[in-house]
Amino acid sequence: MDVLATLLVDKGLVSASDVTRAQEISAQTRSRMSSVLVKLGLVSESDLLSIQQDLTGLQVVKRAEYPDTLPEADGLMHAFLARHAVIPLTLENRTLTLAMADPHDEIAAQAVAFAYGAEEVVRTLTTFSDVEDALGTDNVEFDVEGGASAGAAADLERLIEGESDAPIIRLVQRLITNAVNRRASDIHIEPMARHLCVRYRIDGRLSEVERHPDNIAAPIASRIKVMAGLDIAETRLPQDGRLRMAVRGQDVDVRVATSPIAHGESIVLRILGRTEVPLDLDRLGLPAVALAKLGRALERPHGIILVTGPTGSGKSTTLYAAINRLKRPDVKILTVEDPVEVILEGVNQVQVKPEIDLSYAATLRAFLRQDPDILMIGEIRDHETAEIAMRAALTGHLVLSTLHTNSAIGAFTRLKDIGVEPYLTASTVIAAIAQRLIRSLCEECRVARALKANETLLFEKTGIEAPALVYEPAGCISCAHSGYRGRLPLMEIVEVDEPLRDHIRSGHTEALAASSDAESLLGHGLSLVAKGRTSLAEVERAVQLG
Repeated sequence: MDVLATLLVDKGLVSASDVTRAQEISAQTRSRMSSVLVKLGLVSESDLLSIQQDLTGLQVVKRAEYPDTLPEADGLMHAFLARHAVIPLTLENRTLTLAMADPHDEIAAQAVAFAYGAEEVVRTLTTFSDVEDALGTDNVEFDVEGGASAGAAADLERLIEGESDAPIIRLVQRLITNAVNRRASDIHIEPMARHLCVRYRIDGRLSEVERHPDNIAAPIASRIKVMAGLDIAETRLPQDGRLRMAVRGQDVDVRVATSPIAHGESIVLRILGRTEVPLDLDRLGLPAVALAKLGRALERPHGIILVTGPTGSGKSTTLYAAINRLKRPDVKILTVEDPVEVILEGVNQVQVKPEIDLSYAATLRAFLRQDPDILMIGEIRDHETAEIAMRAALTGHLVLSTLHTNSAIGAFTRLKDIGVEPYLTASTVIAAIAQRLIRSLCEECRVARALKANETLLFEKTGIEAPALVYEPAGCISCAHSGYRGRLPLMEIVEVDEPLRDHIRSGHTEALAASSDAESLLGHGLSLVAKGRTSLAEVERAVQLG
């Protein structure tokens, strides 16, 4: 076992058996072991980079720091650079600076130095993904020698398929890899009349990234169906499935949904568990007042906590973070979801399957016989599910769920609309939360401007001190020229106290709104604008100004 492998094992990043697997595949494919570890998803690129930096003390160079034009050399092929994950950065006074994903690859360093006629080589560290992105290439084909053992056969098949020369296989692999690298949450593959459109949803916004000839729409659909275990012959009905692949050294789960449309099959790939937001309430970016209110609600022994908002507003992330806080060895937590997006260790999670009558209501009835302490319901959609949730709260369980309404106060009206008696709502609901997601300004390129008079009045009206300057998006390479990078939650929380319960029982929604002392979504948004975290345009898009 070499020094790198020993360090990885010592730090608990991989097991000794993982190293043995990687060594065997490395010998079979004549590839560097570090490359195999990453491509099999046995170690993440970030962990590998950290270990290599500790081991070598070399400087790390990110993709954004590569020069726009790489130095050229006669006879040096991109395929060689891609295979060895090497990027020549600069050549000055016969000194060549290389960015290497594996700085111990002596053959690569010497070959590239020879091609440039360099007398000295300065090595820096980078990642495999950054090299592939810079060279405009996908993964390169493996040369296989000899026969793999039974234990390594599946790994070898996985690598060879991922590196296949088959154009459709490589295209699908690249679409998913690029989506993960660009922090996309969804990939939309849509056949049009004369072309195939590929769009990514990044930070909540869809943008077209590629177009392809319309004749490859069916092969792409078939390839994705094979990966997700779907019926490739069925094109008339919608299908749902899941697939898993290694990207940037980590296994990524992808939910697949197909649907017949006029010109073929529309396919949406939801990249699960790729949120960069940690599942920790203290690190979600909530204001102190909202965090304190949510913390008090989670400490209650029983009752219902409702998170409301439109699709894509971060409700699931908030619920998962809450469950993470509540998770303890002496507490049994059961969840019913559609689908299970993040696997939580120590939590019993069930995915609903309506086709076999495993609905929210049926699962909840079974859950109540499983001696739970806490229940999480992915969504309250109907009277039956709401009634069981109310019953669970009345019998001493803490229940967390989501509801599709536009405001925290609107949750009580929505429950009444689906047939829940107001007295039950008043007796069980302990907190209602409204949430939105807005884009965060890229700190590398944001630009400042003075407040306008009407904007100053808006801050004053909301009770927030108007800042001297606010920031707007500009656009740079770090944010793909969008001006934004990442997203921030906006949140308001209504705690249900005795006066509010009286209003809920009477069903007076106007009184409900008047009695709420929650910090508004607008107030939270303007406080983020004042801190330079987002723009007024983003807040206006998410909530009503003025």
